[in-house]
Amino acid sequence: MREFFAFRIQERFGESPIILMSGRLFQQFLVDAYTMIESNRLRYIWLNQKNLRSEHYDKIVDAVAKGKGDLSEQGKRIYIPSSFTGGKRYMMQHYLDAMATCKYYGYPDFFITITCNPKWPEITRYLQKHDLKTEDRPDICCRVFKMKLDNLVDYLMTGTVLGEINSGKCLK
Repeated sequence: MREFFAFRIQERFGESPIILMSGRLFQQFLVDAYTMIESNRLRYIWLNQKNLRSEHYDKIVDAVAKGKGDLSEQGKRIYIPSSFTGGKRYMMQHYLDAMATCKYYGYPDFFITITCNPKWPEITRYLQKHDLKTEDRPDICCRVFKMKLDNLVDYLMTGTVLGEINSGKCLK
């Protein structure tokens, strides 16, 4: 499903990009697509709980073996794995990774934040060519921002701007 939507929101030579030039309708299309992809991922997690939460299934078996009386709390929760972006375990895993890095290398010297400017020439050039507003094509703003962010991270990590770098963490 993700691949289908990724294919649909690309401009293709020889195809009329009607949905891409539809303004607010395109925004609604993106929200609906995201919702469908997210619910599909959550459905997969819900249907595959036995495979995903084997450590917790063992705790249920142990509770039954020990004769624990009230098992109403056991086995009813849906566990979202740390691979699910934005979930509680995902956030905790990234936090613990950052703290382990701080413990090993020391606390960071720099905390750099970058934001997107909708008036960047790369964005305005494209939007003027198609007679659109910035809010009509949020995907263009995101793509340009991602390219600029990747360039900045590469420049800072491989260049000599900050001197020798022991460790770096980039949260996107």
